[in-house]
Amino acid sequence: MAGLESFDSTYQRHRLSRSVTENSSVNLRRDNDSTSIENTRQLHLETLLEMSKNKDIIVNDTVNKCLKPTCVILQHVVSYPFIVLRRQCQLHYASNRYHIVPFTLIPVVFRLVKSQGVAVLWKGFGTVLLIKGMTMAVEAFLSELFDWPKDLSSVSSSKSFGKHILLKCASLSLITPFYSACLVETVQSNIASERTAFYDVFKEGFMRLLQWNCPQKGRMLPVWILVVPTVTYGVLRYVSNIIISKSIKHSLSKYELHKLRQTGAIPKDSSTYDNERLEAVSDLSASAISDAVLYPLETIMHRLYLQGTRTIIDNLDTGLSVMPILTGYVGPFDCFVTTVAQEGRSGLFKGFGALLLQTTVIGVLYKVTKLSLEKIVDAYATANSPPVDNIQNNQNITPEQSRGEPSNLRPVVRSTSFKM
Repeated sequence: MAGLESFDSTYQRHRLSRSVTENSSVNLRRDNDSTSIENTRQLHLETLLEMSKNKDIIVNDTVNKCLKPTCVILQHVVSYPFIVLRRQCQLHYASNRYHIVPFTLIPVVFRLVKSQGVAVLWKGFGTVLLIKGMTMAVEAFLSELFDWPKDLSSVSSSKSFGKHILLKCASLSLITPFYSACLVETVQSNIASERTAFYDVFKEGFMRLLQWNCPQKGRMLPVWILVVPTVTYGVLRYVSNIIISKSIKHSLSKYELHKLRQTGAIPKDSSTYDNERLEAVSDLSASAISDAVLYPLETIMHRLYLQGTRTIIDNLDTGLSVMPILTGYVGPFDCFVTTVAQEGRSGLFKGFGALLLQTTVIGVLYKVTKLSLEKIVDAYATANSPPVDNIQNNQNITPEQSRGEPSNLRPVVRSTSFKM
């Protein structure tokens, strides 16, 4: 029995020592596990934030790439019906309603479309596209012939910029007869005029181009008189578009970068801008501002184009009748003086409401298109990203799971910034 007593006391001492060691090791493992889980959670959060930023970049880049062609469609397709309306208002020298605000134009357009159909707002659209393509072809030919810079990106000095403007003047001078023939198809009434053939605009343009110094018939002005307002308007609009567009883009870039730096969305040394989106916004804004500033000159130019062509247009006083164009201007200055004397200064701004309506519709459609693209691209990116559990579920991560790198994570945080 004495041996058993010695065994029990020795056993108890060794058992107590093992218990203390096991408790210490268990506590140490728990501390390590807790630290590992906390590190894994932090790593998960950082990964989610990084993936969220990357997702935002991908979404913004994709949307911005789609905005440039969208703006081209808005400028050349969606805006065309408003251009047709404002040109008819500009040519109506005896109108009682000037339609300087868009509210007076809406009921007239409703009656016009109801009586003639929607096609009345798209008269001459194909011809306008052909003339634009012809202008680009003439510019390319003159650029190769005289070695003048065709694109603004190839301009490197004031001398080359002068050659670039000279190219614009030369191309506008050659295309002026075709512009006047194209305007006839754009504004003539469908119910009181014969349908023109596809080649009529080229036939009429070449005939007026060959008779440069003398009018073709009646009160029609010679081409060299029409060249002066055409070149003046075209160059002023081109230069103003460049200046206004660059100014707006520079201002938006500085403002947006300042906002992003304040929110911490990008580092202070970052120089990444959404160039395509800013170019789209600045181009739309510059086009609208240039049209508004040069509106009186455009009115004079279009009235000189149609003189002597015996064109019949829709009467936008009522939207139900037609009227012939019978004017006798001697030149641009005489057209200006006569218009101000007979119609007042506001006569130079007839149809300005159509331009305001055009700007409003394009601005709304641009914003709606941008928001729709963002939602579609964001939904597509979210649907194609691998699933991930919520951060709260990461509390159950075991040490064995924490050794693996976190993957299959989906961003749950979106960064926000000022966007046009």
